[in-house]
Amino acid sequence: MDLFKGEQQKNVDYAFLKSIENIELQPDQGLLIIYDIACQYWVHLQRRIGDKLPQGLIIDKAIGMFHVHGHKDDCFFRFAPSFIPGAAITSGEILEALWSVLNKISPSVCTASLAHRAEVLDDHACDSNHKKALNMSFYLCSRKKTAKEKHVHYKQYFLNLCKTFGQQLVDTWRSAIERAERERVDNVAAMDIYVPITGTRPPHIGGFRGGAPESQPNVFSGSNMEFSVKAWLEFAFFVEEIQ
Repeated sequence: MDLFKGEQQKNVDYAFLKSIENIELQPDQGLLIIYDIACQYWVHLQRRIGDKLPQGLIIDKAIGMFHVHGHKDDCFFRFAPSFIPGAAITSGEILEALWSVLNKISPSVCTASLAHRAEVLDDHACDSNHKKALNMSFYLCSRKKTAKEKHVHYKQYFLNLCKTFGQQLVDTWRSAIERAERERVDNVAAMDIYVPITGTRPPHIGGFRGGAPESQPNVFSGSNMEFSVKAWLEFAFFVEEIQ
């Protein structure tokens, strides 16, 4: 659908409700929203359109991997799909990936009228969707094959890490993570447990306990922070010069 400049939430709400209606979503299926500003969009979602949503529908929220790194640090652990059970490894930004194709036709619609430009863009978008539908089975089969290969590799990597840290510490971490994952839908701040603890960080902020060193110096305090910023800037200039 067309959006006004700034992506007003009322327009996104309409598109969201129509999507639920068109796919005939059942409440017991659950729903995951992946949106560039999901951290803001979901805050008053129930107040705006809660009465229009299916009763009992559990809505989870995420920010695509391309955009989440541009948010503040808290958003990464709270909304990155990598930390959401069932979200798998996904970018969540298919529209941006289509720009490289649609940009090729942009010169031909620059001087077109609004109606003609909309029709041309719609035609190309529909053609792209049709091709994706035809190739969906081949694409999913190739992704499944890749996933099975990666699963073996990362499972072994995980087992090696468990041996390094010891079973007691691993059990403590697993218990804390499972508790945070159960609470994250209603309280995204529960995911702050992933935030690493350094130096004098207040204990209520989060981070792993159970053996994690909390007495190491904080490199982001006082003169250490000034040195760190200076070192990073010098390194950035060095990289720019050698390119």
